Amino acid sequence: MTTLNSKLQLALINRKKGKNLLQKGFTLVELMIVIVIVGILSAVALPNFIGQRDKAKLSAWNAQADNIVKACEVANIDEAASLVADSEVSRLITNSDAEVVTTGVTATACVVTIPDTPAAVTTAGSYTMFGAKTPAS
Repeated sequence: MTTLNSKLQLALINRKKGKNLLQKGFTLVELMIVIVIVGILSAVALPNFIGQRDKAKLSAWNAQADNIVKACEVANIDEAASLVADSEVSRLITNSDAEVVTTGVTATACVVTIPDTPAAVTTAGSYTMFGAKTPAS
């Protein structure tokens, strides 16, 4: 009788293992619920991430313009022969983005602007040596 019980128990255990292998995985309804939840979360979060890229570009342009004007001020204080010829000023102008307009940098004056033509800019900015510094926004 004990061998019959042990054989019966072994058969039940094997049968249970076989069912578990077949029952593993997710149902279609569970997968659809997860897809809907992920879709809702991405619809809420995605617009926030898109706006951050434009804000980062605008901050970079403002920082570049401010750094160029500060370098012009330092060159002027150091009595450089020409602001444009100063190595730091020329390096910053060369490495600045195309949106930072440096045509106002001459031998004796330094005006850097950020026009309102890029999509990220709503209000143009202007940076003047030893003068007003109005960041673009």
